Amino acid sequence: MNIKGANRVKLIILLSLITILSSCQHWDNFTTLFNTYYNSNRLIKEAESEFEYQEEGRRIKPRIFIPDQNIFVKELQAGPPPFCKDFIIDQKKLQPVKIKLDSVIIKGSKILARHPKSNYIEGTLYLMAKSFFYQNQWLPSQIKCSELVDKFPFGDLAPDALLLLSKNLLIQRKFLAGRTMLSRTVDIAWMKKRYDILSEAFRLEAELSLFEFDLNGALRPYKQAIAQCDDNSIKAIWQIDMAALLYRMHKFEDAAIQFAKAREFSPDYMGEFESYLYEANSLIRQKKFSQADKILEKLDRNRNYDEWKPYIFAAKMTKYRIKGDDSSFTLAENYADTAYANHPAIIAVYFEKGMDLYYNHRYHEARAYFARARNIRTQAYETAEKMYFLLNSWDEKKSIITSLTENRDIKELSDTNRAFLGLTYFELARVQEQLFNPDSALLYYQKAVEVAPEKDPQTARLLYAYAIFIRDTDRIKSDSLLNSIIDRFPLSEYGQDAIIKLRYTKDYIIDTVKELYASGSKLRQNKEYNFAIQQFIKVYNNYPESDLAPKALYAIGWIFEKDLHLFDSALFYYKVLINKYPNSVYAKDVKLSVTYLTALRSGEPLPDSLKTKEVEVYVPNIEKFKQLPYDTTNVTKPKDGFNILDIIKDPGKLINSDIDLNPKINAPSLDPIKLLDLKVSDSTKVQVQDSTGIHP
Repeated sequence: MNIKGANRVKLIILLSLITILSSCQHWDNFTTLFNTYYNSNRLIKEAESEFEYQEEGRRIKPRIFIPDQNIFVKELQAGPPPFCKDFIIDQKKLQPVKIKLDSVIIKGSKILARHPKSNYIEGTLYLMAKSFFYQNQWLPSQIKCSELVDKFPFGDLAPDALLLLSKNLLIQRKFLAGRTMLSRTVDIAWMKKRYDILSEAFRLEAELSLFEFDLNGALRPYKQAIAQCDDNSIKAIWQIDMAALLYRMHKFEDAAIQFAKAREFSPDYMGEFESYLYEANSLIRQKKFSQADKILEKLDRNRNYDEWKPYIFAAKMTKYRIKGDDSSFTLAENYADTAYANHPAIIAVYFEKGMDLYYNHRYHEARAYFARARNIRTQAYETAEKMYFLLNSWDEKKSIITSLTENRDIKELSDTNRAFLGLTYFELARVQEQLFNPDSALLYYQKAVEVAPEKDPQTARLLYAYAIFIRDTDRIKSDSLLNSIIDRFPLSEYGQDAIIKLRYTKDYIIDTVKELYASGSKLRQNKEYNFAIQQFIKVYNNYPESDLAPKALYAIGWIFEKDLHLFDSALFYYKVLINKYPNSVYAKDVKLSVTYLTALRSGEPLPDSLKTKEVEVYVPNIEKFKQLPYDTTNVTKPKDGFNILDIIKDPGKLINSDIDLNPKINAPSLDPIKLLDLKVSDSTKVQVQDSTGIHP
């Protein structure tokens, strides 16, 4: 009985411990939820609601797809890629919720520190990662996502964390790591059946492949997903996304088939409209106008689509544009400017119209449409902005060239005007190069080199640009131009780069000036003066901007003056030195002599600065110094036998001797008896004056 009783006691204690521990866990979760986690989640939702409120066009609208043009705006090597810019919250939207997002991070840190074993750690890490992401702090957000995935690799929020981690990596241009994380996101999302995460991951994979010009890679994820998915509504979404990719890639026939196929699944209200609209657009671009008209009329008659009439009207304007019906397009344009002003679908049509005019070399008309395409931000905004400014620059440069060359021979222009004309031709060539007109760019590069002055330093830039432009097509001529730069402008940055491109040694040109000057100096030391002068003249003529040029002129003048004694020649080169390099130390050294000699030879009176000045010579009054300032009558002479030299040799004699060197001086100046008559003053009785008077 005792054993059974003991076992019962142990069982009761064990059950009690389990109950207490589970109660502690529940209590920890309870306090975590209501003290911090609930508020953190609420703050994130409020911040996201604020972002949605500030977004233009909060209502769900059909998307706008524009077939990619042959002209793209070149992206910078730094900064987020274009397809990630929609994820970035600008400061205007961030400012109202900045405090809330900071509060989420503070509360999350408290949860991690005080409740590390609660059930809300996964959610806390994700909220902190989102808060950092909204504040554009990519690396802290990436770290929190990594912590969540490491601790909860198969958690409910693992797909969300992996997707957010992928966005962080792509924004930081870590494309390889981003693609790997997207692949992991797809795997986890399939396992968790998170189709919303799958759709976003597929879209990012497709955008990344398009960014890297991998067209097949962009379609592959959608094809695999559609084949594996069992949900028809999700299939319809991915089918429309894949058809839109084909549409953007100018594969209009395949796009029309895929848009029609999307309706075989179960698309939603907007997905059905997009499938009909872009099927019609695909048919229009194949010039199957009758089939497209039937679809557009069907959409036009359906009252359910009345709110999306501008999209249908934009498709009709596209039909007029492709048919070349300018009169109908103009009428439609006038109507759209009043009925659907600045609608994104109409703006997209204006952009494509501008591109048509540009390809037909109607630049002034194209510029007007690009200006209108800049009114709001669409997919075409960046390209429209670039095209507008390029065409503006083209018009400006053409006007300058016309004003300089109209009814005038280029040879008659001054060097300044020719230099400006060459620079204008160069800038116009750069514009044509960015507009992907290589033939026009080549023509203007040639003209820039032809009209530029030969000795103008800016000519090196023009020659270099021309050489680089033709380097892939005409290597021999490019090398010839680079050699010309080395010969004419060896010390310029373009000359140095040309040396590198032609694989010359680093010392090919760099020490030429020093070598010339050193050669002249050696020839002078060997008394070969004529050859030395020739080397110094080369330094001055070929490298007038070098620091050795004034020194070379000084050396020439010195040879003529000191070695050859040809003073007229020396004077000539000294004058050149003073005129060309007045601030050099060498010019300042000879300036006074040259001015003096020039004034003497001209017969003109010398300036006051060169006249000899009379200076009063100071003569000391010796007689005055002979009179001693003190009375020497009482000074006694040394006693006999005293020799000052003996004292200097042996100072000890002075101590041992009883000689008084100056008894009068050493004697006290006061009589000791008279000292008794002095009265001692009391320092404590000093009269001090204050506001009331004088008091002791």
